[in-house]
Amino acid sequence: MSETDDLAQRVPDDAPEADAAEQRAGLDEYADRPESAPRVSMDADEADTAEQSREVPFDEDDYR
Repeated sequence: MSETDDLAQRVPDDAPEADAAEQRAGLDEYADRPESAPRVSMDADEADTAEQSREVPFDEDDYR
């Protein structure tokens, strides 16, 4: 049994609201998958090409 098995467990009162919401958010198993297969050069590593085709969501906290 892991900490995520019981999603109905109570969130501590001192937990920041945004953190608690993010921890409770469901995972989208298809979010990391590209919509179509990228064109792969014969010289390129498939894992590198797949990683480079993923979109990275904009996070205002990381903006400088």
